[in-house]
Amino acid sequence: MNRSLKHIFFRRLNLLAVFSAAIFGLLLVQAERVILLNDLHNKGESIARILAAVTLDAVMAHDYATVERYVGDIVADQEIISLVVKRADGEILAAYGESSSAKHLLTIAHPVMMGDEIFGEVHLDFSTARVQYISRNLLLATVAAVIIFHLLGVLISRSALKSAVIMPLDKLNRAIHTLRQGDLDQHIEIDEPTEFADLGGSFNEMAATIRETFDDLRQQRERVQFEQAKLAAIVNNMADGLFVTDTTGVIISFNNSAERITGFSEAEAIGHKCSDLFRSSLCRDACALYHAGETINNRSTILTTKSDDTMAVAVSSAMLFDAEGEAVGGVQTFRDITADQKRQEVFCHTEKLAAIGQLAAGLAHEINNPLGNILGYAKYLNQSAPPDEFAKRVEIIVEQTKRCSGIVKGLLDFARRSASRPEVIAPDSLLARIVDIVRFQADKKDIVIHLDLQSAGMIVVDPQKIEQVIMNLLLNAIQAMSGPGNIWAGIARRGETILLTVADDGPGIAPEISSRIFDPFFTTKPVGEGTGLGLAICEGIVTEAGGAVDVEDRPGGGVIFTVIMPGVFPLPGASPHLVPENERKI
Repeated sequence: MNRSLKHIFFRRLNLLAVFSAAIFGLLLVQAERVILLNDLHNKGESIARILAAVTLDAVMAHDYATVERYVGDIVADQEIISLVVKRADGEILAAYGESSSAKHLLTIAHPVMMGDEIFGEVHLDFSTARVQYISRNLLLATVAAVIIFHLLGVLISRSALKSAVIMPLDKLNRAIHTLRQGDLDQHIEIDEPTEFADLGGSFNEMAATIRETFDDLRQQRERVQFEQAKLAAIVNNMADGLFVTDTTGVIISFNNSAERITGFSEAEAIGHKCSDLFRSSLCRDACALYHAGETINNRSTILTTKSDDTMAVAVSSAMLFDAEGEAVGGVQTFRDITADQKRQEVFCHTEKLAAIGQLAAGLAHEINNPLGNILGYAKYLNQSAPPDEFAKRVEIIVEQTKRCSGIVKGLLDFARRSASRPEVIAPDSLLARIVDIVRFQADKKDIVIHLDLQSAGMIVVDPQKIEQVIMNLLLNAIQAMSGPGNIWAGIARRGETILLTVADDGPGIAPEISSRIFDPFFTTKPVGEGTGLGLAICEGIVTEAGGAVDVEDRPGGGVIFTVIMPGVFPLPGASPHLVPENERKI
């Protein structure tokens, strides 16, 4: 139950006043009673001493009438209830009234003696009714006075409390109520008492601080609203689709372009998981949540629209974090690249036609020389020629024929690859073995091969073909450097893929030919040192195994070739090199 300050103050004041008045009244009445009783006792002692002296004289003179006359005069006092004068032998010389055992009596006994000899005793009983009467009246008067003064005190205290406490508190309370309603321009003036004046000053300072804070917050809110409106306008008018997911993959935001591209409305998209809405591998391939927070840029994947059409899209994604650095979701942007892919297919078809022409020209050039040699030496074959010369010319014809066969075989390996026999293998041990094979050739040029083998996982590929890929990349790196240098070969894991990298600090690849290095018969090597089919065959092997080959310039010079392969990751505790025999053949 809520009680006001006035109620609490006066209740406690009344209790204190009543308690104090009761104590004061009791003490006052008790003190007055003690005084009256002492007066009565002193009076009795005086009467008893006088009557004892008279009695002693009467006993000496045997004049007992004098005792009776004194007793008669004394008992005229109404406070004396009884008076008895008797000798030492018990004979009563004079008596008045009868002794009583009533409560309100004061008994005084005084011996009649001379020296050490006792001749009798004077016994008086006084009534204390007058003392009781005076005490009672005094108590009533005290109570009446206390009540009167208490009422006066209450009135004075009420007035003082109202002016000194209630009114300042009421003024402060009204100001606080008004401040709570939103009026931040409150200012109160309290002159006294000093405590409330200080409290009023503190309130005014607090109101000023709140007003300044609210002004700052209002300005910040306006800026935030402006930025939100600007961001919303950007998001809703950007050409790319955008959607935001929480940490569970549920869509919480869907922009206009996402509606236009997918056919789903914002209401249909929000609240659904990305994978459930698009019914494709988009989220698994490109959402940051599925790649341990990795930022993804323009990764190609597919999505299924509302009308069940399959669409090729390029997705970029990144994680969202709160102020404490905790992940709160992910943001994904995507754009329709179906038309781009069709244009790319047309371009690739055109490039293939050009490549076929280049292939035919390269093939004609490569085969024409050995065929010319064969034809020339065949014309000069003569049975009558010396056996040594005849055998030498036949050997040249056979050598040039083998060269033609090698060119045709390389072309066939590129165009019609042999059947693969994929197995689950550990790429780190394979890479280490191939590096040992080519290290001798590297040492001849003072080239240092740095090997970085991480326990990344396993891959599914034909061991002989992937060995051909790695061997080709390492030999190309060695042949590209004319003198001492460095080659870095390593294995690493990125998400669900295994990366096999071969990097060098050689001259690198010129920008104008970087787009042609995987074309058949394209080579920068001198005539006779290469057919230009190595990298084309490597790319074909890796693509057939479900991977890709990436090439980029190395910071500081050189080039980095990266073979990206799908990974196979054994259960924790299992050795990556121990794969059961019945699981090796895929």
